[in-house]
Amino acid sequence: MGPFQRILKNLGAMFTGRVISVLQQVVVPALFTYRYGRAGFGEWIALSGAVAALGTLNFGVQTFMNQDLAIRFNRGEIEGYHIRQSTALRLLCGVVLVAALLLLVFFLLPLNSWLGLDISRLATQLTLYLLALQVLLTILFGYFGGIFMGVNLAHRGAHWNNKQALLSALGLLAGVALHAPFPVLAGIQLAALCACTAAVLVDLRRTAPQIFPSLRFWDAAIIPEVLKGSGYFGLIEMSTFLVYQAPLMIMLRLIGPVAVADFAYMRTIFSMCRQMLLIFTSAMGAEITTLYGRRDWPTLSRLYNYSERLIFFLISLVNLTVLMASPVLITLWIHVKPARGAAHTTVSGLFTVYPYLLASAVSMVVSLKEHKTQFQFSTNTHVEMARMVFASYITMVLVSVGAIHAAGAAGFLWTWLAVESLQTAYLVRLNNRLFQHVESLETGFILRLLLFCLVGLLAASAALPHTSLLPLWQQSGLAVLVAAAVGGIGWQLFRVKEVYANMLAQFSRRLA
Repeated sequence: MGPFQRILKNLGAMFTGRVISVLQQVVVPALFTYRYGRAGFGEWIALSGAVAALGTLNFGVQTFMNQDLAIRFNRGEIEGYHIRQSTALRLLCGVVLVAALLLLVFFLLPLNSWLGLDISRLATQLTLYLLALQVLLTILFGYFGGIFMGVNLAHRGAHWNNKQALLSALGLLAGVALHAPFPVLAGIQLAALCACTAAVLVDLRRTAPQIFPSLRFWDAAIIPEVLKGSGYFGLIEMSTFLVYQAPLMIMLRLIGPVAVADFAYMRTIFSMCRQMLLIFTSAMGAEITTLYGRRDWPTLSRLYNYSERLIFFLISLVNLTVLMASPVLITLWIHVKPARGAAHTTVSGLFTVYPYLLASAVSMVVSLKEHKTQFQFSTNTHVEMARMVFASYITMVLVSVGAIHAAGAAGFLWTWLAVESLQTAYLVRLNNRLFQHVESLETGFILRLLLFCLVGLLAASAALPHTSLLPLWQQSGLAVLVAAAVGGIGWQLFRVKEVYANMLAQFSRRLA
């Protein structure tokens, strides 16, 4: 099976995962808001966010070792593979067990008052502990699923992630529909994760017994090496908490749970854009690792060039289309009437042009950055990136306290946009360094993307105050026209036809 076919398999698995994620992001908030109210939904996402940082306790071992093991397996280093695999597994099991015991301290703390929640102290403590266990066990689940990468079956691990996400989402929806207490909702998700962890181990034993994880091997001497490489992935994972969860907790304290819920609705719309684009970027991850392990730089260089043009085309197409359709999307999803005295409109009172423009701009820059990140991330050349990302997100959180206090959610969005832009510029520099012994990477397509998106955002800022007052069906039709126009221009601007022709030629050769 060639690189293109493996990427297609990964793409199919990740596309399924993103569809499940999008459905979850669409259905759960709407049903949760209906059953518990906007304040209740804000409290739930604040509780979920409060323990999200525990995922960083794997210190990046899961990510670093899965990729390191895949590289070693493709280079035939089998003995070293098993020793490092077993050592990492013992390390992760120890971390999970110790953390689970230490977190029993939750039951001694007044967490409901600390977080400003209306639910009881015991309910808050139990919910947080069960959610924390879920985050901790996800570390092991991710490690087991990532082992498939070593035998070029990364898509199989992705399918198990999909099954776990779907089972967890269905269980959560059932609990929400029954208006179950928060601890019950957390317990349902934990049970789904445990069942899927057992199932993925059974599948590993049956499908790839030569790489089945074992605790029998151990070499304490390699632990410093493992922790050094993994620690920087840990910084990246901590950065995810800093950018997606910490701001919600700050908002909860400064502007209340209703504002948190409103921000979460808006962020979810553009997060779905980013996640749909991320499937194309993430689908390359295992193949980038394999090519890097084999030192196949010509193929890796072509993959970088072709994927860049395709992702840039999709960034402009998806984000500008969704921005124009956002009044319709938020209205059909969660309709809130405009405040009394405001001009009559059929659009939800949650829609405001200014923050949605900022959210769209952030989504564009993050999607661009994630393409550049993937090539550092998947080749374990991530040390400088991790330092920069972590330091800049720490700065962002500190600045956000004042920005949110002064300008609410918009203040945070401006801060976020500035930080993401700086990170993207730095990552382009790191990509150039990665490929410097092969070729000098072009910057022309990045400049085209930035200019194209800027023009699109300016046009949307002028149009949306007027188009958002139109009937929903007319706004939908206008969004379709925008998609056609942006897609047509982007197809030529990023020369996507060449990428499509190359992919089609490889696929035809495979069928022949």
